[in-house]
This record gives sequence, C-alpha cells and structure tokens, in this order.
Amino acid sequence: MRFVLTEELVPGMVVGRDIVSPSRSFMIKEGVTLTDEYISYLAEKGYLGAYIFDSGSETVEMQEVISEMTLAEGVKAVAENDIGKLMASAKQIVTDISNLEKLSIDLFDMRSYDDYTYHHSVNVAVYAAAVGKYMGMNEEELVQLAQAGICHDLGKQKIPPEILNKPGQLSDEEFELVKNHPKDAYDMLYDNHEISAVVRQAVLCHHENENGSGYPSGLTGEELSPMAKILHAVDVYDALISRRPYKEPYAPVDAFEYLMGGKNILFDEKVVDAMRMVIPAYPIAMEVSLSTGVQAIVIDHSADPLRPIVKTLDATKVLGKEVTLDLSLPEWAHITIIPKSLASADYTGTVDKLNESRLAGAERKKEIMIVDDSIISLQSTSSILTKEQYHLITLQSGLAAMNYIREKGAPDLVIMDIEMPTLDGVAAVAAIREMGFTDLPVIFLTANVYKETVMKCLAVNAKDYIVKPARPVYLRERVAVALDASLER
Repeated sequence: MRFVLTEELVPGMVVGRDIVSPSRSFMIKEGVTLTDEYISYLAEKGYLGAYIFDSGSETVEMQEVISEMTLAEGVKAVAENDIGKLMASAKQIVTDISNLEKLSIDLFDMRSYDDYTYHHSVNVAVYAAAVGKYMGMNEEELVQLAQAGICHDLGKQKIPPEILNKPGQLSDEEFELVKNHPKDAYDMLYDNHEISAVVRQAVLCHHENENGSGYPSGLTGEELSPMAKILHAVDVYDALISRRPYKEPYAPVDAFEYLMGGKNILFDEKVVDAMRMVIPAYPIAMEVSLSTGVQAIVIDHSADPLRPIVKTLDATKVLGKEVTLDLSLPEWAHITIIPKSLASADYTGTVDKLNESRLAGAERKKEIMIVDDSIISLQSTSSILTKEQYHLITLQSGLAAMNYIREKGAPDLVIMDIEMPTLDGVAAVAAIREMGFTDLPVIFLTANVYKETVMKCLAVNAKDYIVKPARPVYLRERVAVALDASLER
C-alpha cells in the first residue's frame, strides 16, 4: 500500500487501512472503495490522506506502532480528562512500543481537525516513549515520559475551540490564553497522587527552550529535565507535520530540517539526533520523486535515516523494470529525493510549532533589514529570504542600521549579526532600543554559541537567536514567527 494525500485521492481507490474517528462516529474500513462523497468528507474534516492498495504498492508492509485499541482509548481518555485512564493508556503505549520488532515510528497520522488536540497528545506520548527508549531510559522512566506526553496539553481544554482553530492571527489576549496551557495542565495534575513530580514538571516545561527564550518560566537547557527536553522536541515535530485549519503540513524531512536548525537554541541536540533515528524522515509507504525523474515508494529504512530503501513505480525508466534501490549505497549516491506533495523546503508559511502561530493578512511585503559585515553572509541570508516574499534591506554595519532607522524608520524585522567591527550587533540593537524602537523584532544570526552571548541578546529583548550557517527551513520559519507581532516568544 502507499500513502496518498487527500487532495490526490480519486474515486475508485481502495482503502488500505481503516480510517476511524476517535468517537467512532465516522469510519471507512479497509477494502472500501472511495467515492466522491468519502473524499469530500475527508477533505472537509482535514484528514491528511489515506493508505491505498494498488498494483504498484501491494508488497509494501508496515508494522503496527500501537494498536488501534491503544490509540482509541488514549484519545478518549484525553477527551474525557480521565486521569486514571490516561495513566493506563500511557503504560499501554510503552508496552506497545517495547514490543516493536524495529523501533521505528512510521505511521502517517489519521486525524481530523475536530480531534487534533486529543490525537496530538497520544502522538506525542508515542514519539516521546520511542525516543526515550532509544536514549536508554528504563521502563519506569518511559511510563512517566508517556504520561507526561499524553497529559501535556490538558490545559488546552480551558481554551475555547474557536481560538485553538482560529484561521487568522490571534489577538494579544487570545495568545495569552494559549500561553497559559502548560501551567493550567500542571495545576490540573498537581493534587493527583497518581502523577509524579517529574511528570508534572515535564508538562509544565514543554514549551521551554534551550536558550531560555521559552515559556512559562524562561528556563535554560541546564535547568530542564531530559523528559521536558524530549517532550518539547516531539511536540514541535508533531505540530509541524500536522494539517490545521491555518497551515499546511510539513513533509517529515523538512520538519527535521527545522529541528536540526534549532539544535542547542530551541532543542536539545541529543534529543534531535535520537528522534532522527526512530522517527523516519521518509516513512514507509511515502511516495517520493527521485532526481532521475522516476516516481518511487519508500519500502524500508537503511542505516542512514535520510537515505531510505525505495521501489520504483515507473518501471520503464530504470533498467526497463521495477527496481529496488537502497539509496544509502554508494552506487546511488547521485540520486536525490523529493518528498511528493507535502509542503516542501520552499514552504514559507508559519509553523504550528506551539499550536498558536497563525497566518496574518499580508497587504504588503514585509520589510526585513539584514545587517552583516560579511558580503557572503548577506548574500546567503538574502537568498533564503527571497525578494518575492519580502522587501530586503542589506547593510554591513550596526552604525548603518542605526542611521537608516533614524532617517527612514524601522523595518518590520531586523536580522543582526553579532560579531562586527566598531559596533557589535548587541550594542547596535541596544542603541536602537534607546532611540525608542523598543518593540522592533530582532533576530540575532551568529556563529557564537556561548551562553553569555545568548543572555546578552535576550537582555536587549531579541525575538530569536539563530546559529550560522542557518538552515533555510529553520530561518524562514523563525522569521515568519518573529514577524507575527502578537507572539511573545
């Protein structure tokens, strides 16, 4: 079977795996032939796609990650806020993960807009348990980690659905409600003797960043538990690959590009590296395009998480027959992979990183000032942030930036290098703040990763801090987030 996005489904395709809503109010059973009505319903409810049986993919097999019963009971427990059932579901998730022949979480998620929050919590528990197992946690720790995962967003039950699913930009008041959800979840668990302190703390800290720029407490990596670090990274990953009313999904490989770009800034490096080993960048049954012009389907994984084993679907273009290619082998090193149809590395919308970023209306191009004394760095950053999307101003010193802003006013965003002669970037931003531009969003872009430098950046109210060389996906998304003035990161 192969995974087909909803917009590519056509009547006559045969369903390869059950499509079931958690409430059991809707089900398309394996073996059912899709109709226009079924496809329209899937599109309306926001389902990402469906697994399909066809002649080109009948030999593709997948292992069950968790049982259908485990998933259904977990989603139901989250929806009902039943702590006892949540604890039982967490334990069952760990049991299911421990019984896997191969520690690989391949399954594309089958969820609608309506049950996103509940389903997301179960997904986070599954991802977290798999990552924790790979990192060597014992069974007790894995159960606690799964408990934190399945409970991490309970506080969102206090947020009206019209805010959680709002297709437009959130107001300041709405965003403040969203930011309260880790503390609300912590409070909901506080008096329950079944929940350990380490679980509650991980829930409270699942939006804290390595560099201290997260919430609710602005803790740094050294102050965060391993469980909180895992929870944070897998929460972001699941949000990135999800379809929401206000964003399209990322391909898993591009979600990993974002996580890799945020190493030691937003995410713990060891956690991200572990995730890449157990959550495939190219899941089994995913259809891809190869640089040779051939369409293929992922059928297995190799030792290299970015080079899967694929089977060609176009039999006439490779040696005149169907071919299996292990892309990790040297003889196929010249072939590159293009994920089919999912949002690619060129996607420049906002990320559902924290489930609160929203697309803002764009009456004009946003103006971005890039300040760097290196011509090569200026050109590199400018090429990532294309002129088709933004109006770019490139300057080579902090003094030039100050003079420009003094004479012509502030842009929508400043991307500032730190290590520059005469006046470093932090001092330049401090001076710009003293000129009265206290709310101007600033992203520091630098090769300097010392904690003292990060603290200096935060002291001048920087929106973000990105390490050179910036990964394109990560830089684009952090810029998109910084340009949303309602988001206090």
